[in-house]
Amino acid sequence: MTPLSRAFFDRATAAVARGLLGQRLVRALDGVRLAGLICETEAYGGSDDMASHAFRRTPRSAIMYGPPGYAYVYFIYGMHHCLNVVTEGDGQPGAVLIRGIVPEEGIEALRIRRGGVDDRHLANGPGKVCQALGITVALNGVDLTTSAELFIEPGAIVPDAEVAITPRVGVRGNVAALDRPWRFVWQHPENCQTAVKAV
Repeated sequence: MTPLSRAFFDRATAAVARGLLGQRLVRALDGVRLAGLICETEAYGGSDDMASHAFRRTPRSAIMYGPPGYAYVYFIYGMHHCLNVVTEGDGQPGAVLIRGIVPEEGIEALRIRRGGVDDRHLANGPGKVCQALGITVALNGVDLTTSAELFIEPGAIVPDAEVAITPRVGVRGNVAALDRPWRFVWQHPENCQTAVKAV
């Protein structure tokens, strides 16, 4: 299928975070297509969001100020990669963290990459998503609208009745950052129900 267009990402960050639920994240790795439906996201803004890397512009967060539709991949705690999608117009910082997917394709490969964990835990966290799909900082800056290695394509329609909206998980900052309702979880029974309970 055709990847989502740049116009999809050229919107308010929270709107993109909600809109990404049900879309299919695809990674082509070693000739195998690894894919799953996005079921959990978090939105991050700019100078008004103390929880965001873009609260202060640095060489690492500069990509968040660039054009929308690019991958922002960073490494944290010396062990985990995290995949974000840049949003908003050029010069307006914003990005959406992909926190979970429902695996659909290449599941045997995902199991191997995740070391034989229970299928419920293959990709129910941002670091798990990247480990399962082989996403590293080598993909930082990839254009998700044109890349054949990493992209997002249309998936399922997720009704509002199946979406939980909560504060973000494990963030730092002021009260506004801690309380901002910018975490979006698809509450389908077979998807991210355990993530909702972890709030």
